[in-house]
Amino acid sequence: DDLDGLGEGGDLVVVALPGVQRFIAEARSTADVSAASEIYSAMAEQAVNMLRRETGAHLVLPADSGSSNMSSGQIGMPNRVVALLPAGTGAAAARRASEAVHEAWQRWVRRALEPASGEPLPETPGFPCVQWVCVPADPAGYKEQWLQAQRLLVARRRIRDFPAAPEEEWRQRVLCSLAPRWPAERKAPPKAPRYEQRTPLSAVGWVKRRWRHTNGASGFPSTASIASAPYRRAVLQRLADPEISDAVAALDNARRVIERVLGPAGTETPVPGLAPLIPASGPGSWLARSGGAWVYPEQWRAETLVRQAGMDPARDGAAARTQIQDAVRDGLEAARRLRRLMDKPASRAVQLASYLAVVVQDLDSMGLFLSGQAGDAAGREIEVLPNEHRRVSQELLRVAVAQREVLETGPLLGVPVYAGGDDLLAFCPASKAMDVAEACQGEIPESLPRASTAVLFFHYHASIQQAMSQARGLLDQAKEMRGKHGLAVGYLRRSGVRAVSIQPWADREGNSSAHLFGLFAREREPRLSPRLVADLERDAAELADLSEVSQRLHRPLYTAELARLVRRHAGAGAAQHRDAISRVAGALDWLGRHEHARSPVNPDGPAGPEVAAITNAR
Repeated sequence: DDLDGLGEGGDLVVVALPGVQRFIAEARSTADVSAASEIYSAMAEQAVNMLRRETGAHLVLPADSGSSNMSSGQIGMPNRVVALLPAGTGAAAARRASEAVHEAWQRWVRRALEPASGEPLPETPGFPCVQWVCVPADPAGYKEQWLQAQRLLVARRRIRDFPAAPEEEWRQRVLCSLAPRWPAERKAPPKAPRYEQRTPLSAVGWVKRRWRHTNGASGFPSTASIASAPYRRAVLQRLADPEISDAVAALDNARRVIERVLGPAGTETPVPGLAPLIPASGPGSWLARSGGAWVYPEQWRAETLVRQAGMDPARDGAAARTQIQDAVRDGLEAARRLRRLMDKPASRAVQLASYLAVVVQDLDSMGLFLSGQAGDAAGREIEVLPNEHRRVSQELLRVAVAQREVLETGPLLGVPVYAGGDDLLAFCPASKAMDVAEACQGEIPESLPRASTAVLFFHYHASIQQAMSQARGLLDQAKEMRGKHGLAVGYLRRSGVRAVSIQPWADREGNSSAHLFGLFAREREPRLSPRLVADLERDAAELADLSEVSQRLHRPLYTAELARLVRRHAGAGAAQHRDAISRVAGALDWLGRHEHARSPVNPDGPAGPEVAAITNAR
């Protein structure tokens, strides 16, 4: 239907759910991250459905799909809803939408905590936070209403309201381990598993932790499952080999013994890209679905397993630790044997990686674009009309569907948390991260703004909360580049982000920094020794001098030295990969010269330790 002109004589309502990034970052696991995203989508769904039922209402953002009930977690569900309503009805409709969100939240708290009859629900001051504005009809039309709504929302965000909290009672309780904004509940929900009974979580934290169980939502692969996905895919492809099959069966048998003593760990959600390879039954099926952590030799430690089961190895878990010692030894031997078999040169070895990556992508200047003050990828500005906004919303939905499909199918082994068209959050194996960034960027049409991207590599044992916060900080740095459309790459160790590289997504010649970073993936040929990083860092000053000499003499001495260093660390088969070595050396040169994090930028300097260290982390 044609919505243009409805702003003349009608109310424009914008309902926003701020704080989504903070809520997502308050996590201890990938499942927490996924649940947080789904909770926000479900809250937005409540607002959307309430506004749709209003008499004479027309949804603008998201574009109305015509469905009478949007499913929770729907692809492309934004955290900001825009609607046009008959004059004089907008404020009341927005208030009802806000109330619908709060009522839904109360239901979710009750389902998660299952309080005894007559027991009051705990308070969660400040959450959910729903902000709305209503702009009445303006003679200047929809555009002026839209611009006024944006100004009002900015002003609303500057107003801090502090709901009353039971201060005295709260002071007597420990803080929530996910979000210290609230105190932990005094007891866990009745159906919480044993290993979570002692976890200090607030009511908000328990809703997030129990989301998949109370709402029938699917689970989410763990960090270990995502990091090990390429290795397990290679194992599944070679299950016909009796030695490989026997090693997998030995792993499964040892795991079964341990779970009989410590209790079942449950079936994990598999990485979607492994689904086509999952056998109907047998140890191969278990490996694909729930073997993500068990393929790591370091998993096979009795004390660690007892603690993961919620027991103290020195007290209530002492007997259990003794009972599983033999199974732990067998499992460790099986994991090591499987790794040796997969490392055989004749088998096109796939390394068992300990790192994975989080990829964050966001369209640049989306607010200005919708306000007609910034252009799309081709520089064209839109006309600020309801139908144009709906068209953009529909395009964002198509992008979201395409990005999710490219992540979950094929060789990328990506696991999307949220794909909304204008922003993306996904996990993937470390070796696939740059391919994921490129593939998702490639799904954005020229009729939308360009996107900035951040890729953060981190160990599967690292803090998810820290990784999420650092990834968002990287994205902010990528957007600080002139013209935006940047790529920020970093890696996280226990001490924090060790190295960061900020690059333009592409230069005038079409060179893509994401593609160049991808040349260093460990599954590519030639495989480079990590000692290349040490050599580049040790000789950084000399390489800088050589670059200056090369420029002065107009001779490629610097690039030739880079090629020599790469060739030196390319192994015995370096002679077979002359062209590839030249490309890798060229990538180091290009990334070094375009490094945005340097100040001042030395366009002729060598690749710094940041670029070298990040490529090694992959």
